[in-house]
Amino acid sequence: MDELLPRTRISRRTTLGLLGAVATGSLVTGCRETTTGGSIGITGDYSLTDWVADRGDRYLVAHRGVGDVFPEHSMESYDAAVGWGVQAMEVSVGITADSVLVCMHDTTLDRTTNLTGNLRAVKYSQLEKGWLQIPRLGPQWAEKKLKVPLFEDVLRKYGGRVILAIEAKDERAYAPMMAMVAKYRLESAVMIKTYFKSKLIADVKSLGLGVFAYFTTPDEMTPETIQSVAAQLSPRTDAIVVPNAGPGGYLDASLVEAAVATGIPIWPYPLHRRADVAHYTALGMQGSVTSNLGYILGKTEQVTTDQWAAGAVVSGELTRDPYDDRFAVSWGRGGSIGLAAKGTQHFLTLGNLGPITSPVYSVEFQASFAALPADPLASLSLAFGHEDDSYYENRIGTVSGYHAILQANGELGLWAHRSGQRPGVKLAVRKSAPVFAGEWMRFRLDVTPTTLTWSRLDHPTKVTVEDKTYRGGYLHLGRASTDGSLALRGLKVTRTP
Repeated sequence: MDELLPRTRISRRTTLGLLGAVATGSLVTGCRETTTGGSIGITGDYSLTDWVADRGDRYLVAHRGVGDVFPEHSMESYDAAVGWGVQAMEVSVGITADSVLVCMHDTTLDRTTNLTGNLRAVKYSQLEKGWLQIPRLGPQWAEKKLKVPLFEDVLRKYGGRVILAIEAKDERAYAPMMAMVAKYRLESAVMIKTYFKSKLIADVKSLGLGVFAYFTTPDEMTPETIQSVAAQLSPRTDAIVVPNAGPGGYLDASLVEAAVATGIPIWPYPLHRRADVAHYTALGMQGSVTSNLGYILGKTEQVTTDQWAAGAVVSGELTRDPYDDRFAVSWGRGGSIGLAAKGTQHFLTLGNLGPITSPVYSVEFQASFAALPADPLASLSLAFGHEDDSYYENRIGTVSGYHAILQANGELGLWAHRSGQRPGVKLAVRKSAPVFAGEWMRFRLDVTPTTLTWSRLDHPTKVTVEDKTYRGGYLHLGRASTDGSLALRGLKVTRTP
């Protein structure tokens, strides 16, 4: 189908007839309110046709609302995404034992709520007694006890205001989900999200609806499978959505090239960093599916201190993978956090404090090894002078800048690193006082247009070098060891114009 969606709505009768849905008097399964007298008017008049015409060549789609920083698929997460200006967002739809449609990614309750078991095995009255609970987002959210939203409430609030890419996560939810879309006459304001192998694609296209067809892993993608999906889709109404994963972190360039060559809009997901969007945009992908919308759009405030005392992850403060619990920070007393991922380095990208553009600035923080790394040469590390917010850890060899370190043996050092070269370049080192488990240490980095000074303040020691290769940009702070536990607090950046 190569024509734009018509601005007139696809008839409710046609939609329900093709779906084999229930009779007119009971269109929607699981509504809190019954509706009589036919379909309900839409809540807005923004259509897929409008979005395609408006969105230009760089646009974002919200993933689970703003899933990096709000409990995913909560009304609050959707509110934040729309508040930051998104024009399209994906919405996962599940169904309870008594056929109530709710917004939830998983078919089980364990990962995102304080309940356990299968969603389809609990009644909505039971689900209402629980709340959303995602520990990696911080203890603040547990106190709020946000509820799993009803799909109907999302349609009522955002239908016809933004494009909703909706997916039934349980096959039992599909027909009532589509019936509810028809009830609110939102057929022209939704895309149907489905797996690239799904037989639903043909059915959805026969209804004249947009399709959001996704791959889950790079292993599923070949030029042949990409072309097979593309042949079913239209560049005017549909999209192929591909995983942000592969060698070096990004999807292999040959797969990107094959996807872009189809002419169908290609959207990588889920993107967390500004650098991720820039990478794929440069390769010809116009849209991106992101779970950190406010930060990537630059709508969030650039701060000068950490917000760890609030007990919640904030936009732009990024672990290696913000969706992966293995890299989650722990939350301590007195505004402290802990970095203790097992078997891997553990860093935070401090995008909320950057990019730094001042020619003169300083960074101060406190750190403590709750458990020392086994290797006395392992270190805490502050990386700086990075031109973008690409993921950093020591000796990864993919970004350029500096790192200021304190090794477990007490050696203070300034080093440089360059993209394409794993070993760093030693600039200056000096022995400081021994490091003891549980001892809080204080540090300060001072940057001028020509010099770098790295100081340990609790036992006064410093190293200074003249070097002006890299300036400004983004900061990363963490534990450059695969064991031990590092605590941080009191982070502050002072900029001088």
